Amino acid sequence: NQKKKVFASDKLKDAEFLGPNSTLLIVEGNSAMGGMAQARDYTKYGILAIRGKIINCLSNPEEKIFNNEEIKLLLSAMNIVPGKYNPSKLRYGRLAITTDADSDGAHIGLLIMAALQYLAPEFIREGRLCWLRSPLYIVENKGKESYYFTDDEFNKVRNKIKGEVTRAKGLGELPAETAHASMFTPEYQRMEIMEYDGGAIELLYGLMGADVEPRRDFIMKKVDFSKVRE
Repeated sequence: NQKKKVFASDKLKDAEFLGPNSTLLIVEGNSAMGGMAQARDYTKYGILAIRGKIINCLSNPEEKIFNNEEIKLLLSAMNIVPGKYNPSKLRYGRLAITTDADSDGAHIGLLIMAALQYLAPEFIREGRLCWLRSPLYIVENKGKESYYFTDDEFNKVRNKIKGEVTRAKGLGELPAETAHASMFTPEYQRMEIMEYDGGAIELLYGLMGADVEPRRDFIMKKVDFSKVRE
């Protein structure tokens, strides 16, 4: 019944061809979904829209996690059965976090990582979890656009840049043509594979787990509050 429900869901737009060479993009909200639907190569990219921020699977009880609609939707869209993971039965060979290039987008990415680590850690170990980066700065000069994906990347060349600079507000406001050029063409696409690392997983549990103390210690040691802008 859940499988039937997900196929009829307005939150999922499947790729034309499913299997190991297809990728499911996770976006936040219907506005981002609409833009990505036009920008993607629909033959190999599916889209799943989540509502707001997905439940934190590393700090909530099991019953609440498996009753969560977003989690049920994710499991069905990927055909992942917790405790019975089988890569040969996946509907998509990869899953890509596709969020805004800001702190909220980064937090959503962490929640998706936490969910997969809890539900199917093998999926991450196999290098199937990716992050499709969206542009933070768009420079238009004489009808040609260039894209920069981080503040550091942009700041290195900002004194040499000619043309009109736009700071992207989010995927929902990114024109489909710009999204296609910056996220789905070989020249600019940043599809980063999330490599499994024991230290990183330990840090993920520290930042996203129910225990507040590791998170507080990390913030106090790592954050320079004189430079924080968000």
